[in-house]
Amino acid sequence: MAIFNEEDFDRLSGPHVARIWLAEIDLPTGLRRVHNGVGTITVNGLEWRGITDPAGGQLVGVTAVEDPRFGQAPSVVISLGGITAAVWKEIKEYAREIEGSRCDMWWAMFDPETQEIVTTADPVTEEEKPLVKKLFPGKISAPTLQRQGPGVRFAAFTVESLWQSQNYPFGGRWNAADQERRFPGDKGGQFIGVKVVEVFNG
Repeated sequence: MAIFNEEDFDRLSGPHVARIWLAEIDLPTGLRRVHNGVGTITVNGLEWRGITDPAGGQLVGVTAVEDPRFGQAPSVVISLGGITAAVWKEIKEYAREIEGSRCDMWWAMFDPETQEIVTTADPVTEEEKPLVKKLFPGKISAPTLQRQGPGVRFAAFTVESLWQSQNYPFGGRWNAADQERRFPGDKGGQFIGVKVVEVFNG
């Protein structure tokens, strides 16, 4: 089933379309549902807390999900700007435990005039109709912390897809000898680079 249907495409082509990112994060301190806006919203019967705080100077940025090149895994970077010293200390304290936590990124579009989510889907029943699209299931890498002077602090979290290991070399050679070294008894490497012709006798 496609993520977006014809009705979604019609709405996306409209003159006034706003988007919202929601993240469901399985942190060491418990499951957190947050969004990149202000205040608490209810979507599909679940509460999502906004982590943008214009009054406190805290802003959230989410990079676009780009189509990766062959052999690479896509990722999303969530940036928190203007965080307090307490938040900075908490992130630093739990950095090791945060790394590898599940983080599913959900996306929805809404009408900026009515503040209602207008994303649709093709549900089995009307009661199960989801209002958000699960665009990026992934895991959080180690958070990055930066400071500028005594009062400006930033934190960044990279959410990597389940194909994240594609970004790193596997540490070996792609030949028969190295394949048997990694997996003793595996003879499949003997056919690497060999033209195979199948002959069917019927």
